[in-house]
Amino acid sequence: MDAMTQPISQVVELLHEDIFKAVEPLGEMEINWTHPKLSNSIGILLRHIAASERYWIGEVVGGRPVHRKRETEFEHEQLQKAPLVESLRRAHAEVQELLRSLTAADLTASIDVELRGGTRRLTKAWALVHSIQHTAYHLGQIQLFKKMATTSTTTGGRA
Repeated sequence: MDAMTQPISQVVELLHEDIFKAVEPLGEMEINWTHPKLSNSIGILLRHIAASERYWIGEVVGGRPVHRKRETEFEHEQLQKAPLVESLRRAHAEVQELLRSLTAADLTASIDVELRGGTRRLTKAWALVHSIQHTAYHLGQIQLFKKMATTSTTTGGRA
């Protein structure tokens, strides 16, 4: 692995370890729990992280079309933990495979990205950093929702 991409791979690895550690003890109820004033559950976030990483790292950086339908990632239905975790594990493996193939020169390559209502010329390194910060943000939400879900049996969250 290239010396420039190895730290990126290590950060992604640590993020995923923390996600899997957070959700491992949870059951279906906690995976589907939603705060009464919010819309996302841990399950929705797991589905979204997998799709987002496939898009930003797989498609934007790696050129592998994923035909993402972002809006479907946030649909509310009863989700099962095992398929969500497996999908995220597969996405993680795909990301790590792609990262092993990148070089420092690849990171500086310019790409056109649809972002916030327009097309922007960015680098592949930017897309990787964006994906990492996005996953880290949602990891924080998962950790917070886990605490709230496991203490909410009497406070009225919806499952």
